[in-house]
Amino acid sequence: MAVRRLIPLAVACALTAATAVPAQAGAVERAPFCETHKCIALTFDDGPADYTTTLLATLKKYKAKATFFVIGNRVKKHPKITAEIAKAGQEIGNHTWDHKYLTDLTYQQIYKEISDTQKIIKEATGKVPVLFRAPGGLRNGGVEEITAKFGMAQIPGTVATKDFIKDYRDVEFLTGRALEIAEPGAVVLMHETVKETIESLPAVLKDLTEQGYHFVTVSTLLEGQKIIPGQVYPEELPMAVD
Repeated sequence: MAVRRLIPLAVACALTAATAVPAQAGAVERAPFCETHKCIALTFDDGPADYTTTLLATLKKYKAKATFFVIGNRVKKHPKITAEIAKAGQEIGNHTWDHKYLTDLTYQQIYKEISDTQKIIKEATGKVPVLFRAPGGLRNGGVEEITAKFGMAQIPGTVATKDFIKDYRDVEFLTGRALEIAEPGAVVLMHETVKETIESLPAVLKDLTEQGYHFVTVSTLLEGQKIIPGQVYPEELPMAVD
């Protein structure tokens, strides 16, 4: 686990500023959406990939928002698909340039993995990510410091369908697993590169919709919380996954 550091106020404000809406004079301040609704944040790693367009269509059908943690070299290969993700109102986070385990790299190498991905995502979408997910959930003090410099919070996820394990890549299993681990406030880790995950999603979204869930981006889920760039959110469950 990385050791917490005090982040300068100017940097700490960066994440909040990315999503903040200026208050209107005399306007009534609204409560964060997920304080009054049953929310869950679905997240998809490792794209953009072959199934991204299908995934976007499924999310649209169920009026679901999600967060895509994309890989820089794949964004470079598929800039139009990356732009489509953003245009669809989905959130995009940084998942490094080529999915190397950052704890195996030098500080300079970590910086390049993150900074190059920030640049390519901005080129494709016009937006700079405020969320970061380390490959394998593996991080250290260098990752904390660098993500803080870029104004990003770290989002390892709280639960996973385990679709990164080949033996679990079965539609029925992944459907059941997603429904089993779903809970209000969860950040669910999945992979858009896994065909069976994409095929399981309609049943998952249908069932959870019937249970009263709202599918939101990670940033929407975290609204109302004090976010310190470089730190891990939600705080309870740092999770090591592929």
